[in-house]
Amino acid sequence: MSKMADLENFERIVSAGGRILRAEAERTGATCEVLALTFDLGRIVIRSGDEGLSITQAADRGELPEELIALDEEDPWWRLMGQPLTAAWPGGVEEGVGARGLNSLMVLKMRFREESDNPRILCLEAAGRSVRVSLEAM
Repeated sequence: MSKMADLENFERIVSAGGRILRAEAERTGATCEVLALTFDLGRIVIRSGDEGLSITQAADRGELPEELIALDEEDPWWRLMGQPLTAAWPGGVEEGVGARGLNSLMVLKMRFREESDNPRILCLEAAGRSVRVSLEAM
């Protein structure tokens, strides 16, 4: 799947004013192999591989991987729950991290809340077979 097709999943949520309701992974911590994000408008599953981040939409809960742990009370997720996703874009290009080509997405940045409303920027980065999650300092 191309970078642009992956981003379309998030663009639909942004344009509809979707809010994040739950974050889940197969383990807690700053990295995970599978990250599942539930928005009021749908579910998105994020994995990392040799070609960068892979983003797919899950039509229902049954399509999510088994044995996921809720991260809602973990940092940085507790800061984001219930907040609207207002933007999503490829990141890292300015440092050369995401410059592997048009078909790979090595870093994804998501903004929760509008810029005028104390936004939070979540960064998802491909780290081998893991997804590294961090909240950018404002």
